[in-house]
Amino acid sequence: MLMKKTIKQAVSYLLALCLLLALPACFTGCASRPPKIGQIYDRVVELVESSYSLNTVFYGAGLPVYEKGSTYAELAHLYFGATTTSGYELITPYALYRSEDDIKAAAEQVYSRAYLDEVIYPALFEGYAIEGINGSATHALARYLQEQEWLYQAESATNYLTHGMRIYDYSTMKIVRPSNGEACYVSMNSWMPDSPDVISTNPIRLVLQDDGQWYLDSFTG
Repeated sequence: MLMKKTIKQAVSYLLALCLLLALPACFTGCASRPPKIGQIYDRVVELVESSYSLNTVFYGAGLPVYEKGSTYAELAHLYFGATTTSGYELITPYALYRSEDDIKAAAEQVYSRAYLDEVIYPALFEGYAIEGINGSATHALARYLQEQEWLYQAESATNYLTHGMRIYDYSTMKIVRPSNGEACYVSMNSWMPDSPDVISTNPIRLVLQDDGQWYLDSFTG
């Protein structure tokens, strides 16, 4: 009788131990579940709508500048004797963002830190190398240059958004695979302004940062 009781206690102990060991895995699994669409719908709309003005700064027409050769630039001698700003034009005081810090502060409200540090900021503020067919490389100027209190934009900056930016039908929004509690893919119908009949459903990636908010981790244009 004592033997049976001892075995029963041992089995109970082992079962309890197994349950305790399984709890962390359960919590991890629960934490990795993607959010419900209702939990992120408003945030996705907010992020996508906010991304349009930033995309213009990143890849589009950029910020307003005093063009070299313009009457004002000539009268004000803006570029007379300038050497450090060769290849750049001065951004006007009427621009939405007037410093590198202004751009970064706005961008970090919309895009993830990793996406900005790895993709956006190097092209915007550092420049990058373009490899030619024969293996030669040329250096592309950073799109923006901060010189003391002045912000400049590269004359060679290309407008990649001449056809406008993608329009999204938020009513078709859904979460698609692979999504979890830290990285989420959202799909919805979208089209370019000049091709409204060409519908795309390419997903947008979002990531959850340590402040508890979701941020865009891919381009929306």
